[in-house]
Amino acid sequence: MVQRIAGLAVDVSPPEKPKFKSPLILIHGLWSGSWCWNLWATHFSNLGWECWAINLKGRADKQDSAALARLTFADCLEDLKGVIRAAPSPPVLLAHDLGGLLAQKACEEEKAAALILLSSPPPIEPKISRPKTLQLLRLKYLPLIYLRRSFCLQERDFRAHWLASVPEDERADIVRRMVPESGHLVNEFFHRSVIVDPERIRCPVLAISGADDRVAPPTSLRETARQLGADIREYPGHGHWIMGEDGGEEIVREIHRWLVKELGEEILLTEFSQRQ
Repeated sequence: MVQRIAGLAVDVSPPEKPKFKSPLILIHGLWSGSWCWNLWATHFSNLGWECWAINLKGRADKQDSAALARLTFADCLEDLKGVIRAAPSPPVLLAHDLGGLLAQKACEEEKAAALILLSSPPPIEPKISRPKTLQLLRLKYLPLIYLRRSFCLQERDFRAHWLASVPEDERADIVRRMVPESGHLVNEFFHRSVIVDPERIRCPVLAISGADDRVAPPTSLRETARQLGADIREYPGHGHWIMGEDGGEEIVREIHRWLVKELGEEILLTEFSQRQ
């Protein structure tokens, strides 16, 4: 069910049996939208979470290439902070890819119950070089990035790097749903110019990556965990599009168990808290 929350189109999945005060805000990455969370939103809803899968501007509404070309990281950050403020309780943020950088910046100023980073690169760190995949893609698409035009990755690049661990027969549908992306956002992701102050992120953090991720490899995961003091989970056989790969339901259950352990009774609705 799509609702307007703080000016964004948000795909809201109500829980099968409500158990938690806080909604789970799902934040997509580049060339994507709320649809990338369909499977995981269903799994989380079955566990009692209300899921808000957001669409950054230029996804759910009629495509406006001129507006999308102007869309900046700062614009998306303000939109995300508005959605966080609209939550009835401090929400849990689960963010993929570029969404992880947005979520980290948002948590510097907004109160969140927990932050989960999925296949997300670390903020700027001079001592850590960019993954080779991002270096090569940056060179290939540099003219488009420089001109700040909205564009899609070529299908073969998206399949080879973003979807490398997705079953072959499921890739076509994902590629079909790709949307052009703001050159400003691509630039932030490839150049890793986002600066995050870990001292200002006061909620528990969990960093998750696939061992075969070519875009945000395990070295990136470990650097993110080091900077933020995060717990870490690395999954063999998984790549960058981890929320659309086989075995996702068990990962969702592990995230759920981590949240319940970290947040305790404070996250539960009153009737469930009284049963503990």
